[in-house]
Amino acid sequence: MIRIFADKIGDRCRFLATGHAMAGAEREAVCTGVSALAGALIFYALQAPDCHRVRYSMQPGEVFLSCHGLDQGFALVMNGLAAMAEQYPEDLVIERQPHP
Repeated sequence: MIRIFADKIGDRCRFLATGHAMAGAEREAVCTGVSALAGALIFYALQAPDCHRVRYSMQPGEVFLSCHGLDQGFALVMNGLAAMAEQYPEDLVIERQPHP
């Protein structure tokens, strides 16, 4: 199971993906898709002129990103991950932290 914890407060975005999907060709595609979208988000954050205070790490089974000023890229990736979670609910769960 892959769990994604994500939130956006003001201009600060936080993203954490942990875990792996179960074995099998379709399940492997879920891991690959999450890795590709998370990696693209980090690369975008590092290149975007409006993004600052970027902190990130990528290692097997865990991807983390925290930054300020990342709006459209964050929304795009979260929408893509939400579509994947809808199609593969037993392999991908997204938890968004509620804030007042």
